[in-house]
Parts: sequence; C-alpha cells; structure tokens
Amino acid sequence: MVIYTSLNNNKFMTLEWKPKGKPRLKSFKEFNLKTGEIIGVFQGSKGNNPELDIVVKYRDKYTKFVVRTPKHIHWVIDLLIKKEHNEKLTLEFIKYVLDTYDKIEPFRKKEDQLKCELKFTNPENLKKFEELNKYGQYSVEFIGHVIELLSIEEKTGFEGAFMFKRVLTALYQSKDIFSIVSAATHNGRI
Repeated sequence: MVIYTSLNNNKFMTLEWKPKGKPRLKSFKEFNLKTGEIIGVFQGSKGNNPELDIVVKYRDKYTKFVVRTPKHIHWVIDLLIKKEHNEKLTLEFIKYVLDTYDKIEPFRKKEDQLKCELKFTNPENLKKFEELNKYGQYSVEFIGHVIELLSIEEKTGFEGAFMFKRVLTALYQSKDIFSIVSAATHNGRI
C-alpha cells in the first residue's frame, strides 16, 4: 500500500533538505512507497516560475538517513538492467511513461503545486509492470513517480525543455549506450 502524505494532512514529516547557503527545508509532499523509499517534494527556486518550482529528493531503503537527488543516469541504468531481463515488458513500461510525458501538465497555480498529484504513475496503472521489480534496484513505482515529478518540474519551470522525452525516446528506440548515457547526463546529443 502506498501512503501519500503532505504538510496539510500529515502528523509527521520525515524528509528534510538543506540547500547550499539556504535554511533547511521540509518536504511539503511525500510519497511513501511499498518498497521502503520515500520521495519528498520541496519548494524550489529556479526556472521561469520559481514560486511553482519543485525539487525532488528521496530516501531509499538502503541509506535510511541520507536524502538523495534522483539523477537521470540512475533510473536509466536501472531500466537498462530491467531491459536485459525482460525487454518486451521494459519497453512497454518505457512507452507508457513516454506517452504520459506528453499528457503531463505544468503547475499553473500554487494550489496545484501544493497538491502535487500524480495522475499517471498510480499503483493501478503500474501494476502490469511489477514483474520488472525483480531486476535492478528501483521499483517501477519509484521510477514512474520520479519521472512524473521531474517531468512536471521540467514543464513548470523550463518551458521548451524536453530532456525527459529525449532520454525516454533514446531508451525506447534502443539507441546505443553512448547516446543513452549522453542524453541522461546532459553531455551530448542523440
């Protein structure tokens, strides 16, 4: 069972983050996954709409006290591992999140940001991909949530940005490893 919590309706918050040179922040929304990870959403300050910007952090089941930033390369490598074990289902999962990218809307007002609803990567939609949880470190729930949240962040603050779509397309099209890693690490073109 997934428990979604937020400052508005939660008695306890578990994730805090200290941005460089700024005061410590508490997440205003958290997603507690059934595999033990906690994804926290914090107020950001970048892009075209800094008041609506978000920063995504997580704490995994291995480093229970360390709050980390989900890097593109981490979930990309995990998907490549999953693909080696079940190519057909992994490509279906990648296609699903790629298709949802076009449907994801940026935050348009503060209320939307504070709600921070995940519309596409809920457990019902991801159930058919759960077999992939046998491979790699991250669950499809974790990868799906991170991709949806970071896509919202990208679309909210960086109009015209398309990094996620580029990375997901490279994975779906089974591009060469150099192209995929370059797309995931901001270091090159596909």
